[in-house]
Amino acid sequence: MPKSLKLDRALLVKNNAQILEFEAQISELQMQISALEAAILVLQAEKQPVQQRLDSYKYPVLTLPNEIIGEIFLHFLPPYPEPPPLFGEDSPTILTHICRQWREIALTTPALWRSIDLKDVSVEATTSLACSWLERSGCLPLSIHAADYMTLFSVFPVFIPHRARWEHLNLRIQDPEHLLILDGPSPLLQTLHVFLRDEGLSNPISLPDFPLLHTVVLDDYGTPSLILPWSQLTRLSLSCMYPADCISILRQTMTLVTCNLEIWIEPIPHNQLVDIPLLHLETLVFELSSDVCVDFMQLLVTPSLRRLELHEDYLGWDDKGSDPTAALKSFISKSGCMLDDLRVTTASITEDAYRTAFPSIQSIQLF
Repeated sequence: MPKSLKLDRALLVKNNAQILEFEAQISELQMQISALEAAILVLQAEKQPVQQRLDSYKYPVLTLPNEIIGEIFLHFLPPYPEPPPLFGEDSPTILTHICRQWREIALTTPALWRSIDLKDVSVEATTSLACSWLERSGCLPLSIHAADYMTLFSVFPVFIPHRARWEHLNLRIQDPEHLLILDGPSPLLQTLHVFLRDEGLSNPISLPDFPLLHTVVLDDYGTPSLILPWSQLTRLSLSCMYPADCISILRQTMTLVTCNLEIWIEPIPHNQLVDIPLLHLETLVFELSSDVCVDFMQLLVTPSLRRLELHEDYLGWDDKGSDPTAALKSFISKSGCMLDDLRVTTASITEDAYRTAFPSIQSIQLF
């Protein structure tokens, strides 16, 4: 036999042996695959009931009606009319980032977006967010807070078309001319806070078209610039006021229930030394100022007064030993009121002395 044929035959035998070896390996692998596939089938059979149980489980909050979830969302916010921030973890916008269902509920709950706090983060971002919140708030009344002068100037114009929805306004105004944004009917407005950075208008503007207005907070610059429907107010706060200006307003606020006053010292004109009857007043607070008007309180007649808070200087105390309780006794006797709560700051005598002088007052606190 030729040598070449012998070589070819040897090679063929070798290849056949390798083929048989490979086939044996493939058979072994196939057996392992079959075993694994059988194991997978067993695991899949075990998985199925577990998956069914998981699929049937829902977080309790997700089983609630959308209206209930929306109500829960409202408790995430400060009580209306206090505003949440436009940005950050305490903003209702974070509720739109949790899941699709919560986002849909938040965006369709107008009460989440009705109280808007304008922050000067950037005018563009604030304006864009304010527009979004206005749209999301639907037709609900609005509470608007602008504590930054520049933000008010730049952003507030987007609120003008919604003035029919204004319910609570808290504004810090730099240019007195910006007070003109208030000029016009606001049929739902209930509370108005205005603080002016500079002196007010030489000619005050009259704002009679606030039929529901009951609460006003003004500073010394804002007060002379506005003529408001004083007679319908039940809550009034005036800061840094001279007695004559304050007296003029109080004579028009016959329905006041709560009043906070900060009075500068200045002689009261003789023609204004006439009693001011505030027959419905229940709470009177004299805020501390750099000076005080000792005689001012004696003009007030408050038969319904239940709570009085004041700095002792308002009672005419001095370092010569005068008795501050005497002026308070005179005030109470003249008004015929029955105080339940008395709070005195910077008291010169002891709490026991006050309790001895006023045994019928249930709560007396000195600070």
